[in-house]
Amino acid sequence: MTGSDGRLVQTAVIGSRNSGRAIILPTDADELTRWRRRHPAYTYWCGIELGGCGHELSDRLYRDKVCHFAHRPHTSCHRTATGAASADHLFIKDDLAAWAGRNRLKGKVTSRDLGSGPGDAVDFRAGAAGQQHVRFQFSRLAHTEWQRARRKLSGGSATLDWVFGPGAAQPETMEELYDEYGYLLRFRFETHGAVRRIRLRAEDPRRSTDWVPLGACAMTPAGLRIPGAEPRRRSGARPSAEAVVGRGAAPAPRSREEQVLALREALMNAARFRTRSTWEALARTAGRDLLGLSAPDRAGLLTLVDQDCGSEGSPLLSALIRTGEGDPPPYVGDVVAAVGCGVPATAAVLKRWCQREADRAFAVYGMPSRTAPPRLPLTSDGQLAAQPSAEPAQHRTIVHVEGGPVLQYAARPKPKGPASVPGDTEIGDALHGARQKRGFKYAAALMALGEKALTRLPEPQRTELVAEMATTRRWLDSRPDTSAQKSKPSRRTKKAANARKAAEAAKQAARAQKARQGKRAKDPLQGARPLPGVGDTRPEKKTK
Repeated sequence: MTGSDGRLVQTAVIGSRNSGRAIILPTDADELTRWRRRHPAYTYWCGIELGGCGHELSDRLYRDKVCHFAHRPHTSCHRTATGAASADHLFIKDDLAAWAGRNRLKGKVTSRDLGSGPGDAVDFRAGAAGQQHVRFQFSRLAHTEWQRARRKLSGGSATLDWVFGPGAAQPETMEELYDEYGYLLRFRFETHGAVRRIRLRAEDPRRSTDWVPLGACAMTPAGLRIPGAEPRRRSGARPSAEAVVGRGAAPAPRSREEQVLALREALMNAARFRTRSTWEALARTAGRDLLGLSAPDRAGLLTLVDQDCGSEGSPLLSALIRTGEGDPPPYVGDVVAAVGCGVPATAAVLKRWCQREADRAFAVYGMPSRTAPPRLPLTSDGQLAAQPSAEPAQHRTIVHVEGGPVLQYAARPKPKGPASVPGDTEIGDALHGARQKRGFKYAAALMALGEKALTRLPEPQRTELVAEMATTRRWLDSRPDTSAQKSKPSRRTKKAANARKAAEAAKQAARAQKARQGKRAKDPLQGARPLPGVGDTRPEKKTK
């Protein structure tokens, strides 16, 4: 039996329904056989801490498919997470307990259900009265929810470190932590046999530390320390707008020129970190007096920021602004038109144009910088113009032969790559187009570009590209000319096949022997009376 949504159950707990000792069942038949021999007395349960029903499970061994756990017949279970990662919150509790013991820390580990299951978060508290707090965030939190939780946890802690799992941090949360600490703490898991072990690192949009095991980290008076991480608070970090409001400080009124300079600096800083920001996130660093501006006022301010970009060809910094859904705000289209870059006809054209312009800004202002792709031109009716061909002009040679001159064209050099190499933010759209046009070779080349782009893209674009690459990989694997991988036959199947082959060979040998016997030459005189003297072998009598 599989999970309620058809997925195989790969994780369970050992011993009882309330156990916290998790296991990933070996998927290979031989590995599961060895596991059974080593642990013959183990019982497996759909544990309560896994969000399961609490009933006992059986381990199913298969030679022709993946081994997995199964519920007993007539068991009802509504557990939603059944894959290898569904027990990570239990594996991290084991790692933290062992780490605290080795470092002689008096720590307490607790898993939290924040609304979607018992593995939404794991808290580790150490020090006197648990004043040092580390939260490992598994589920994705809205930025406002994270802010409320952070204020609540900070009130009872001397230090608070927030470590995010894959896809658990919102872009606004990342930007706030980048601005305050200079980096973001991340974790992931690696599978080792029947368990998974945690790895951590500190990262920012420019670089990241190496993934290290928990044993390489240390709990200091300033909080969790990861090898290679920079000092926890940057010297130039400014308090957030919410913090300023909380202290009741009234900002001094600024001139329009000061607002333009502050906004340009904030946008260039976002481009340097390869991130696209919301207007509210920009206001936290450029000044909270920008929060109350209307859409026309924002467009006017951004036009002054980018007034020279249309003529000079510099990246349009306004293209870095996005809404909470990741799309450019409508007033960015007014800025594009005001600086002389054209008038986007639709929201889709504006989004595509801003994606290329954001990639250009990342290339110019990012660390390290790289060659920026060309700007996407807009036609008079607001559509994206077709890209000009980059093929060089053919060279002609006149050869004089008998009968008159003949024109010969020099051979065109073979291109070294695609005619138009998409930027980092365009690879997802290019993959979608390749699937629509069934461009298998082009899609395979884009997948290689996508692997490199994942290390440079910020979190929202990185997540979208990962999804497109996964869809494309499944599409490539399902091609008609791609032979399906055959499952490894079992020993019993091989033995039966060999027996069938031997029996068939014996039958063929018997038929051949019978055929040879039927083809023997027959006596032409069989059944006929012999002529006189023919066939008479008696000796003649001698005359006396």
